[in-house]
This record gives sequence, structure tokens and C-alpha cells, in this order.
Amino acid sequence: MKIEEQVLKLVKKTHPLSFGKLAKAIEGMGSKTELKNILQRLEQEGTLVKVGKTGYGLPEDLNYTTGRLQANKRGYGFVRGDKIDVYISPFAMNGAMHNDEVLVKLSKRKRKGGSIEGEVVKILKRANPTVVGKFERKGRDFFLTPSDARIFYKIHIPPKFSLGASLGDMVVAQIERWPNRRHGPVGRIIEILGEETSIGVEIEVIIREHRLPMVFPFNVLAECQEIPDEVLPQDLLGRKDYRDEFTVTIDGLDAKDFDDAVSIKRDELGNFLLKVHIADVSHHVDVNDALDAEAASRGFSTYLVDRVIPMLPPKLSNEICSLIPRVDRLSLSVEMLVDAKGKVRHFEIAEGVIRSDFRLTYEEVDELFITGEFENEEMRRCLSQLRELSNILEERRVKRGSINFETIEPKVILDEELKPVDVVIREKTPATMLIEETMILTNETVAGFMRWQGLPMIYRVHERPESEALTQIKELVEGLGYPIKGMRTIHPKTFQNIIAYAHKRSERLLINYLLLRAMKQARYSPICKPHFGLASDCYTHFTSPIRRYPDLVVHRMVKAVLKGEVSHPKILDLAKRLLDICEHCSIREREIDEAERDSVDLKLCELMEQHIGDVFKGIITGVTAYGLFVQIPNSAEGLIHIRDLTDDYYHYEPDRFLLRGQRTGKIFRLGQEVTIRVANVVIGERRIDFVPA
Repeated sequence: MKIEEQVLKLVKKTHPLSFGKLAKAIEGMGSKTELKNILQRLEQEGTLVKVGKTGYGLPEDLNYTTGRLQANKRGYGFVRGDKIDVYISPFAMNGAMHNDEVLVKLSKRKRKGGSIEGEVVKILKRANPTVVGKFERKGRDFFLTPSDARIFYKIHIPPKFSLGASLGDMVVAQIERWPNRRHGPVGRIIEILGEETSIGVEIEVIIREHRLPMVFPFNVLAECQEIPDEVLPQDLLGRKDYRDEFTVTIDGLDAKDFDDAVSIKRDELGNFLLKVHIADVSHHVDVNDALDAEAASRGFSTYLVDRVIPMLPPKLSNEICSLIPRVDRLSLSVEMLVDAKGKVRHFEIAEGVIRSDFRLTYEEVDELFITGEFENEEMRRCLSQLRELSNILEERRVKRGSINFETIEPKVILDEELKPVDVVIREKTPATMLIEETMILTNETVAGFMRWQGLPMIYRVHERPESEALTQIKELVEGLGYPIKGMRTIHPKTFQNIIAYAHKRSERLLINYLLLRAMKQARYSPICKPHFGLASDCYTHFTSPIRRYPDLVVHRMVKAVLKGEVSHPKILDLAKRLLDICEHCSIREREIDEAERDSVDLKLCELMEQHIGDVFKGIITGVTAYGLFVQIPNSAEGLIHIRDLTDDYYHYEPDRFLLRGQRTGKIFRLGQEVTIRVANVVIGERRIDFVPA
């Protein structure tokens, strides 16, 4: 047994344990110097907590926890641990910054709703070696004001570290001295992005805020060049040939990477033979090579408003791995025999080769369902049967408790100069449902197959929400007159009932948004746990290996089973790293989601700048002591500051999520429709100001 393992075993058995007792217990295994180094490392990473001068204990036994600080723009934050989420007040940060890994001392105090409070006592790992923001001056001192409002500290910039930046420039600073309880951070400017008002600067700010890599390293591109431009005859050995079967890809209008294709037929018994073909990226990208390391680091492709930052170089993502029509492409295919009730009666997973017949878009497919003007009879049959099956699958999924959230996806339309000209609101359509349902079924089938094998695997898990998270929703929906009894039990059907009742009401999107916010975030895990939102006992991500690294890892594990190579050294090494891969990808996923949202918010601000003075109807999406957040139909959200509610003096009632007029009794509450006028837009802060109209 290693010294480290012995130390943890001893401390777990008896805590706290002194250095002397630990040294005596491991006598003969190593020196005191070696023990001291191990203890220092375990303390630094938060595995052990030092008690007094020489004692050591486990965090959970001493009322501590570790986790990542998720800061909020309003100054507070939460530390998301494995078992609990801890509230950190603005006065308990003690120098911690957004996304830092921290050690937290738990308090006996609890906030309303039951969440635990805590205080950061140690920063285990810093997450922001660089910060992007505006170069400003206050008195004689120069500062960088972070563009990310979740970083609360202004960064002091000594004149010798200014790199010649001008006041008002957007810059990137490297942290030279971290903040603590006594002083703020000090930085050195390492890059000048340009004036805040310059075209394109704000997107560059977002890219650097979220540390999105813009170029592929030379060794990655060199390795990519060695990959053939087309499928070679030797690549087909041992593969199942699907090239003569009618197959289509269906994606968004602006998609360039096609990683899934489908084909379908009915048999004489009325069953559906559904075949889902997924790009075999793992054939071209080997474990631990430079391409793989870069893809693992990026985690996902990022889809900003004006560009795509791919996980894999374009030669792979847009060409040899993309299931382009009428050319041979390698696949990892799942054949499923699905009965008329949507149950998979039999399935087979195989390495294959396909040649898709058509590249269709969601918009085209929806139009075809309306007009009936299909390219040929084979296309009509294929799409009609896929639609029939998707309806069956959705009905079966909802019946078991899966939640169909009604959400919108704003797509900002840009002109040739990348200026916003319009917003298109995307919602679910028959075409998007068709692909969504077949991919959910495929992911479940692969997850079930691997769980049955009992072998290492990456799963997509989604824990059930805490009861406290639903308290506010309960009060809101009951206040709006929803016929919901109690909401005492957390069950997907409760969510379904609320969503169904909201379907034709003006606050529909708000209710869906609040329900989504009350739920925990889905994440990746090497342990199979249920997916609450889908009401699925076992789920994974298998269908997008071009743009999601977890899917690529899943492909490798599945292929190892198919080929009988589960004991291969590369697979064994990969299995050991699954927990680290899951944690890294879960963190990167959240960061990339934020970057994508920020880019949309930025362009919405640029668009709304053209509408200053215009009047819109909107829905109140947030009520605070300082005002009302209102969302208008194009999805732009702005603040009506309480000082602009001039007809009365309004009191904030947090328990009821409303503002009430002192004299008139007039009420502003969540979900209420109001008429607003656009008063001001601050693009650099991604802020829109509304006033009552």
C-alpha cells in the first residue's frame, strides 16, 4: 500500500491525527520528509484539512467541503460540491474568484429555503490567470474593470505594467498578485484588444473571458494532415456496408458538421427498423495523440453568433468525419427494431460504412411535411415513417415521465459586416422532434448496452431537484392560479402538469425558464444514475462525437467491447481517467454554454441599440428590490430600474416575487405583461435599460 493511501486510511479511521502518530504508523514505508511532502500536497488539494499546528483530518469529518465557486453578478456565489451546494455571501469570499476551486468552512446558519451557508477559507486552485476588461483610471491609479461581472475585483495596473494601453481600451491582464482579505489583485496587461466601441472587439472579449482557443497547435495540424482525404479500401475491412440503403442527414440550415444520419423501414409486422449512423471519429483520432489531447482540452465545439470554434480541425469536422452526401463515410451504427409502441425489441451496434443520399435541413423537412412535394418516393417514405416513429417515441417518453420543456432559441441574423439585422425565434418543430427522438432512443440503447456489460463508461446523469428549489415555483404558480395541488413530491409529472397548463398563457416561456432553473444541471459521470429530465434510468451521449468529447470517449469504450479489446492498455488507461474526463467536460460544457449565451446577448444589445425610443410589450421575468427584468418577444431582456417607476413608491415583497405600490397598491409580479420603451443600451456591459411606456 502506498504511503498516501495508508495516510488517508488512518485519518479516516481516527481524526484528527497528528503528524507524529502518522509518522509512527508508516514507519518503514518512507521518511518523515516524504510524509511531510505528501501531507502538504493533500492539504493543498483539499483532500486533508490541517487542524491546529500538527493535526490532520478529512474535510467532511471536520465540517468542511471542497468545490468550485460559481459566482453571481450580484456579489454572492455557491460552491458546488459532490453532495451539497453551499451559499457564499459577498463577505465570505476572502479573495476567491469565479470558478476557483476552494475549501469552505460550513456554517450552522441556513438561508431561507434550507441551503447551507459557508465561508471560503482556502483557495485550492485559481481559475483566472488572466482577466479581460476595460482599462480605466481613478485618481492617480489605473485599473482593469472586468467585463465578466462575476469577477468582483477591479485589477490594479501599475503604470509600468500598462503596455501603453489608452483609457477605455479593452485589454487582457495577467494576474501578478492574487486578492486576499487585505488587498485586491494586481495585474499586468499582456494584450490590447482595442477600443470598446470598435467592431468585433466585444466578441474577442467573450472569447478571452471564457478562454476559448482560436487556433490549433502546429503538432495537431501536422497530425491532421497525415489523415487521408477520403475513405480508403483498407478502412472498410470488417465493416458492415450500408451504402445501398436510403439514408439522410437532417441538420440546421447553417450546419457544416454532420455527425448523424438515419434510415428507416417498416416490416410486415408493423415494426420499424431504425438505423442511426454516427460519424466514426475514433477511427481517425487515436487515444492520447495530439488531436485527441486538443479535443479533450476543448471538450466541445463552441457555436458563437458569428463563428464556430470547432473541437476538431475543419479537415476532420467538416470533411472526412462529416457525413457528407454521396461520398463514403465511416460510421458507428446502431440498428434498432422498434415495435408499434416504441419499445426496442432488438438492437445491434456495428462499425459501418455509409453513403448518405441527401443533406436535408430542418426548415426543408418542415416545408416538405406541409407541401408534400418530396424529391422522390423513397424520401417521402423515409421522412413519413420517421415522423410516425418520432410521435410514438415522444408519447412513450412523456408517458413514463419525461419532461418536454417549451423553450425558444433566438438566432441573431447578421449582415456581411457581422452587424445584427434581425432575430429568428426557433422552437420545436416536427423536423427537430424527428431527430431529437431518434437520438434520445439511440443514446438510451447504447447506455443500456454498456451498463449490461458492466464495463467502464461515461453516462449523462441528471439528479432530481432539491425540494427547496421548488418552493418559489410553488408559490408563483399557485399565485397565478395554476391548479397544482401541493407540489410536495418531486416528480416529473408535476413539471409536466405545470408546463401543460402554461402552454397557452402569456407567461409560458417564463414558467418553463423558472422550472429549468429549479433543476440541477445535467453532467457527465462514470457512474450510471437516472436522468430526471428524461425520466431515463440509463442515458449517455453517443450521437455527436464531432462536437462533444464525451461522445468520442463513449465510442472508444463501445468499440472496445465490439472488438473484444477491453483489456487493451490504451482502454485500461482511458478507463482510469474517466472521472477526470467527466469532471473536466462538465465544467467546460457550462463555460461554453455561457460563452454562447453571452455572444447572443451581445448581438441582441447591438440590435436593440437601433431601437432606442421604440415601444414593445414584454413579460416580467425577474423582480428584485432594485427593479423589474422584462423580456420582449425577440428574447432581449432589460431592466426597469425602480427609480423609473415614478407613479408611486414601491416596496419589494420577496416572498411573493412582486413590487407593491405604497399609495396605489399597484402590483408588478413575475409573469405579468407590461409595455416598455427602450431607454438605453450599454453594449460593453451587455445591458439594456427599459422604462415604462
